[in-house]
Order: sequence, then C-alpha cells, then structure tokens
Amino acid sequence: MSQVSLKYSNWDFQVDKRETEATYEYNVTSGAESCGCDNCMNFASQRSNIYPTEIKELLNNLGIDWNKEIEVSHYARTENGQHHYGGWFHFKGNFEGKNCEVPLPSGGFTFDLTPIADNFSIGFRWDNSLTAFSGTDKLVQIEFECKIPWVLDSKPEPE
Repeated sequence: MSQVSLKYSNWDFQVDKRETEATYEYNVTSGAESCGCDNCMNFASQRSNIYPTEIKELLNNLGIDWNKEIEVSHYARTENGQHHYGGWFHFKGNFEGKNCEVPLPSGGFTFDLTPIADNFSIGFRWDNSLTAFSGTDKLVQIEFECKIPWVLDSKPEPE
C-alpha cells in the first residue's frame, strides 16, 4: 500500500495512491463517454474547463484521472440557461472533515457541497456507487456539481 497524506481546504486525506491510480488506469471509463447521450457529451466536450485548476490538482494528487468521472448526471436547465450537472469519483483511502451527505428526516439524503468557484462545488462522503474498485472498504466518493452552458450543435434533451 502506498499511503499518501494531503490536505485540501478543511479536509485531510489519506489515500492509497498506487491502487487509486491503477484502478483509474485499467478499470475506469468515463461515465459521460460510456453513456454517450447528448447531455453527457455536452459535459464531456467541456470537461477540461469544468474543474477548477485546484480541483484538477487535488484529483491528480489523490491518484484520480479527472477525465474519468465514474458517473455524471444532467439535473436541469437553470433559469439563466446554464445546465446543472452532478457526478462523482472514488479513491481508496479515508478523509477527515465535513461529510457532505446530509440525512433527510423522511429518509434518504441530500448533499451539502462546498462551493469552489461560481459554477463548481465539491464534497466528500463514504460510498461505493457504481465503483470500478475491487473491494469497497475505505472507499471515498467525491461528489461534485457544476453549471455549464450547452455547446453542442444539437438541442438539449427535454426536461
């Protein structure tokens, strides 16, 4: 195990960087390209501009290929014409700091993500949704949301 410790904002991370890098290199295909729908391809076509530089650096330091999100979802078109997306990554390890998962009184949960830029927020929690990792112990799920324009020639899919 190649344990690496790092700090970002109010979080401290311990990551098995070697296992995380190997998993992304050999087992992860981008969620957007895997789906291939127009909503996902709109996200994929802008990926390099979606993540703030500091988030790209954080993901790289955690051993994550930021070009290979596990999943991405189009939530809605916003009032100002932007498109609201969410998605996630995983890394093998642990974190200390705010857990973004907030339980709801009626069951289920929502997220309380931390804004990083005007159109990008991030959070961390323990989960293994759609993971490519073998073994799901000590798996951190990085949740993100962003708002981006529609740039494809096709029209957005109806809500």
